Amino acid sequence: MQKLSDVFKELAKKNSMFRRLYVNMVAKNEFLNIIGKPFNEYCKVSRFSNGTVFIECDDNIYVTELNFFKEKIREELNKRIGFNAVNKILIKLRR
Repeated sequence: MQKLSDVFKELAKKNSMFRRLYVNMVAKNEFLNIIGKPFNEYCKVSRFSNGTVFIECDDNIYVTELNFFKEKIREELNKRIGFNAVNKILIKLRR
């Protein structure tokens, strides 16, 4: 019997609505593990849309710092998602 998460992942590969839901869920859950402290206290994934993960930070210093790691974050998210869903990372200041 397949796990529900595996079924959801397969649906995400085939259907854009499931892809958006699945990537959003994985990105929000795994982001904290990817960036670690102290970033995870000040930066959060806000959403996923059209291949882009949007990250918001409380302070410009974290925005600047995370911008250096955008490609690494993208690669790590795709690895944890299980397929290439994230094409771009956009990091901005939370308002």
